[in-house]
Order: sequence, then structure tokens, then C-alpha cells
Amino acid sequence: MYHKLLNRLVIQLTILVMGCTISGLTWAVVDKAPPCHDLFADKPVSAQYNDHGNGTLTDRATGYTWFRCSAGQIWADGKCKGYAIMRNFEDAQSWAAQAQVAGLTNWRVPKIEEMNTLVQPDCRSPSIDVNAFPGIESENYWSNEENFWIGSMAWSLFFFQGHYYSRQGKVFEQHFMLIQD
Repeated sequence: MYHKLLNRLVIQLTILVMGCTISGLTWAVVDKAPPCHDLFADKPVSAQYNDHGNGTLTDRATGYTWFRCSAGQIWADGKCKGYAIMRNFEDAQSWAAQAQVAGLTNWRVPKIEEMNTLVQPDCRSPSIDVNAFPGIESENYWSNEENFWIGSMAWSLFFFQGHYYSRQGKVFEQHFMLIQD
């Protein structure tokens, strides 16, 4: 009797695992969102943003002022130049607080909800308006929020698909954006 029950349990678990695996594969095939570069090709910066001409934009809906490039890059000749820097969570917060970018100070790393307002759900790689934010890569970007359950982790947004995660080890280096209130 015990053997039959154990066999049945093993079969049920195998079916469950195979079903999850097949569903995951199916999801990957069904997710055919186009690259954002294709979606925004040959379009001006969205009317959602007020372009200040110095590498910053203000979102008309939220009032947030964003640097259009990743931290570490500069805005020159209408585009992001240089290399985006990567820092661990604490160093990213410090770097942003001391940054003088586009002739401005008082920068910070954005909250996860603030970054989420930039996500374009209809495209991928990166899932952001690439005309408004040409320096944002299809990578993880730190937020300024720690995981309140696990102090060694923090929130980040994966701009390839626009999903956010709360279990990024704070010791790992990632890109980050800059925002002002």
C-alpha cells in the first residue's frame, strides 16, 4: 500500500514539474513583443515628456525629472555617450547623491514605483521609450529600496522585460538611473 501511494505521488509530482516546464516554454514562445527600438523608430520623444535639452526630461504626468542616460554616461550632441557605470546598492545611492549631472545636483536613485512608470509593456529589450531614454540598457537597474524582509537584498527593475525583483543581493553591482523630485 505504501509503495503504491509513493509511486502515485512521484507520478503526480513528475506531471506537475513537466507541466510547469512546458508552460514556461510556451510562455517564452508566445511572448513575441517587438524590440522597443522597432516600436519607437523614427518617432520624436513622446509628448509625455518635457525635454529640457540638457539630457533631462520631466514626466508631465508624475512631475519627476529624469536623466536620460544611465549613471556614468554624459549627454552630448543629443545622445548618451560613454559607459554606464555599475555599483553595488550602497555605492549607487552614494554616487547618485553626490552626482553633478546635466548641470544639476540633488540626484537620487529612483524608487521601484517611479521606475515602473517608465516601463513600456508592449515592447522589450529594453522595455522603455528608447527615444526618451537612449542610455538605458536591457539590464537590471537598482532602485533605492531595500527588501524589508531580507536586509541583504534590495529591489531592482530588469529593463529587458520591465519586471521588478526584490531579491537582488546588495553586494552585486548593477546599473542605476538618476531622478529628481
